[in-house]
Amino acid sequence: MSERRLIATINRVAVGTLCDEGGIWSFEYDPAWAKSKDSFDLAPNLPRSAEKTLDGASDRPVQWFFDNLLPEETTRDLLAQDANIPSADAFGLLAYYGRESAGAITLLAPGEASPDSGYQLLSDEELHARIAQLPHKGLAAGAPKRMSLAGAQHKIAICVREGQLYHPVGDTPSTHILKPEHQDTDLYPHSVANEFFVMRLALAMGLSVPEVEIRYVPDPVYLIERFDRKAIGSESMRLHVIDACQLLGLDRTFKYQQAGAETLVRCIAMCQNRALVRQNLLSWALFNLLVGNGDAHLKNLSFLVKATGIELAPFYDLVSTESYRAEIGNTPRWPMTPLTMQIGEATTFDAVNRQNYIAFAENIGASKRTANRLMDEFTDKIEKAADVVYTAFEQMPIINEAVRAGELRTLRTIRYAVIRDMAARLKAT
Repeated sequence: MSERRLIATINRVAVGTLCDEGGIWSFEYDPAWAKSKDSFDLAPNLPRSAEKTLDGASDRPVQWFFDNLLPEETTRDLLAQDANIPSADAFGLLAYYGRESAGAITLLAPGEASPDSGYQLLSDEELHARIAQLPHKGLAAGAPKRMSLAGAQHKIAICVREGQLYHPVGDTPSTHILKPEHQDTDLYPHSVANEFFVMRLALAMGLSVPEVEIRYVPDPVYLIERFDRKAIGSESMRLHVIDACQLLGLDRTFKYQQAGAETLVRCIAMCQNRALVRQNLLSWALFNLLVGNGDAHLKNLSFLVKATGIELAPFYDLVSTESYRAEIGNTPRWPMTPLTMQIGEATTFDAVNRQNYIAFAENIGASKRTANRLMDEFTDKIEKAADVVYTAFEQMPIINEAVRAGELRTLRTIRYAVIRDMAARLKAT
């Protein structure tokens, strides 16, 4: 029976061995890691106390955890094509792309030394050429380091140094994630401006989010600072981060099916400072309602794992997905579009009201008073905050007038077709 092995490391320290033996995966912690006072479990269902975790026929905590490091859908297929590896061969893809992934884990072949560090310039011209090759070649094709980032969109891990973009080389951790426009520009035009606007609005509303930036190369690209990195002088250290699917031991295919109040309660129970986590998740859910984010699934929630416990990470992937449904001809058309997670009795945006949000808040352990206070704060503030963010975007230097006109049209749809509508539904009467 064939056996494949990979060594999992974090910041050049051996954590354990990942093994695939005839399709059955296992993970065994390195003895030194298991005994260290500064170590931690990679996930709650991969405990150090067990030393070795072996997958079963139907319950596969090891495979599901590591498979969640890989991208999804067509992005996964494209990476598999570039590597000449079947997209169903998750272990093979991890062996090929595991040098840089979401969070802190680096996967190396047994006996393989950590490569030297360095940087390789990524010019605007080269980035533009790579974007032009999508979707026939992956965005990281030609990069000095093979990397895997979870999610369905094309993206690449990069370093930003003194304003310039670089590829991380060898063991160098990336500092930012870069995303071009959505691959389906007909259905999702100006997605870069959309996500940049919504993330800046989230910051204005008091949500914990990373720094974001929009650049033109001349194609619009979205940059987000990695919250799973910590600067130490001029270098970066990797921080261990897992998404909600990994936290709960779920396969990535459950990211929508399991999204709901009951699942959030389970996430909260695993965290330190549960009252603060509950409050932040309530704000996240309310903000997603107000901006029309219909893609708020479990892989869009992450958690920092430390020796001292588990903490909720900053929010990311905040996009007004449903603003695209406001266009004539879309079915279903906004606001009769489905919610990712049920809010009280509401399963579509047009059914959302104060009572449904109160029920949702109570279902995750918050009080009616807290829910009403948050709705009052957010509905009083969000339209004015959106106007400020819109004006700042409007005043950014124009690279292409046609592109800017389209971007502003997208942002106005978010502001007036979605935010105004949802704020009215959730305002006190």
